[in-house]
Amino acid sequence: MSGPIFIESSNGWTKELLPSDFKCSASFASFQFLLDCLASTILDGKWVPRSVKLIAPRVEGKIVRSDIIPLRMVDMECIEEVRSLATPLEHYTGKPWDTSADLISLLTESAGGIILRSNESAEIADLMLRNVQLELHNRLSFQWVMPGLRRKTVAFLEGSTVHPSRGGTAENIYGAAKALGLDVVVLAVQGHWLEGSEYAHWRKAFVPIKFGFDAEFPARIVAAVKQSGLKVDALLTIFDCFQTFITAAAEELGLACEPASAFEIATNKYKMSAFEGHEAFRAASADEALNIAATQTLPYPIIVKPCNGWGSEDVFKVDDAADLARQVSRINTDRHGAEFVMEHYCDGPEIDVNIVLYDGEILFSEIGDEYPKGAENGTQDDFHEMDTCSPSQLPVNEQTTLRSHFHQTLLRLGFRNGIFHCEARMQDSTLEWKSIDHGMYELQETSKPAAAPPSVWVIEVNPRPPGMKATGIVETTYGIDYWALTMLIALRDSARVQALSQQFRNGAQYHADMVFISAAFGDSKEGIWESGDVTTELLERQPHLAKNVSRSMTFIQKGDKVPKPSSGVNTFVAYMNIFSRKSRMEVLEIAKALRQDIQIEYS
Repeated sequence: MSGPIFIESSNGWTKELLPSDFKCSASFASFQFLLDCLASTILDGKWVPRSVKLIAPRVEGKIVRSDIIPLRMVDMECIEEVRSLATPLEHYTGKPWDTSADLISLLTESAGGIILRSNESAEIADLMLRNVQLELHNRLSFQWVMPGLRRKTVAFLEGSTVHPSRGGTAENIYGAAKALGLDVVVLAVQGHWLEGSEYAHWRKAFVPIKFGFDAEFPARIVAAVKQSGLKVDALLTIFDCFQTFITAAAEELGLACEPASAFEIATNKYKMSAFEGHEAFRAASADEALNIAATQTLPYPIIVKPCNGWGSEDVFKVDDAADLARQVSRINTDRHGAEFVMEHYCDGPEIDVNIVLYDGEILFSEIGDEYPKGAENGTQDDFHEMDTCSPSQLPVNEQTTLRSHFHQTLLRLGFRNGIFHCEARMQDSTLEWKSIDHGMYELQETSKPAAAPPSVWVIEVNPRPPGMKATGIVETTYGIDYWALTMLIALRDSARVQALSQQFRNGAQYHADMVFISAAFGDSKEGIWESGDVTTELLERQPHLAKNVSRSMTFIQKGDKVPKPSSGVNTFVAYMNIFSRKSRMEVLEIAKALRQDIQIEYS
């Protein structure tokens, strides 16, 4: 849109619109939003009516995060676009609007704006506006402006190993920090991608640091924080292996932290199993494992997994001693270390339980159902993630048992604050995964006789948000951003932690499934990726499926080499977050269709 723009009111008042009329911000967000509203009234060369909703707080204070409106109004059917008009920590007067307010004043005092989908029927347009108003009550009925907020600084150890173009969580973390009004100091190795100019806007400072697992590492972290020259208010990492070092450094700097002893247990799978009372055995070689098998009565079938593993890599199900040596020899000790744990394999439904814990209380939790893994349904011999469906299908009493068990486990470990990604199996559950169609499963009433009341078999407790892009499905389903809460909890920003832990008043807005796409090819191929951006291609080719996809990404690019699936290395190549407002069954059907239709080629 070019040339002068004039606005005319119903009483004949006319004024030329200028950027200078709007609040002073780098992007002139309000002015640009108005231009986009006007442009949206032209569709295929014809004028169409549009409805627009502006949102402003009714109380005085600073906005808890600048993008709170688009974060909470995500995936509404009648909305074409939702835009933030706020800057981080922007102050609002909370003064009520009246009929005398002009359009420019309304825009400059708004925290967000919504453009509704075009509809020539005034009746339907009015119905959509009323629906948006109801959803504002559902999604924003908590304290999203408050007094006393000020800019603070957090220091991140490592930052993120994965470049944003290859997925990972960096965009989520640094985007949340910016919206919260937080400055970030990155402590990472020299040459890290966050050190360069391309992403300099994501950080206040970058301090190179030598990594290691030696006794002097905490001292190097302390020195790096001081070298930044900034007053750092919180110190954190998203990597399990660095948690105890961060705790030691935080204690030295006088910053809030959780006890090192809690991390020492939670980040070691053998120690965590022993803490839970499992009959677990630890070994560091095939010979040690076979000696244990010869001298102990192992509770077959057993699970073998690295004590310090991640991403479900090198996790094997073993049925007898003959199979034990073969599976143990496959563990990649260069990636996960030599030590591994052997314990009973629980065949109950696998569950993810994510918990927001603050001052010892659960502020928010959600439970997702992990689809049967390849090693369970016979398609592969690994335990790499397939799908995570939420909300869970488990009976309410079993979900209550899960929450209660993990709450008590976290407290017994010594944790009182943090985001925890917990994994378990529901032993003696009343439900089990059953095949309902080729390549499709659902939790249904079990045919097995109950040996005991349902109980929780803990797999692991990760003192961090879920990895990969799994936080995204929680954002869209419940309106909760785990990365923002991770930083606010580290800062002990109680008011914002309490506010931003509030899910939608009506609960999950839809049934959802995170679909993981892993590489699948034989050892005869090199594993060179020939397909390009397979998720974008699929959604453009199948728009009837695309309308049910909230977020998606292909992590690799044409010409990249993918690890061989037989290597045991996690080979996730893409993901899709899908949803249905109709039913969980529709979600499962869409997931199946997407898997069958995605086109992947290797050479």
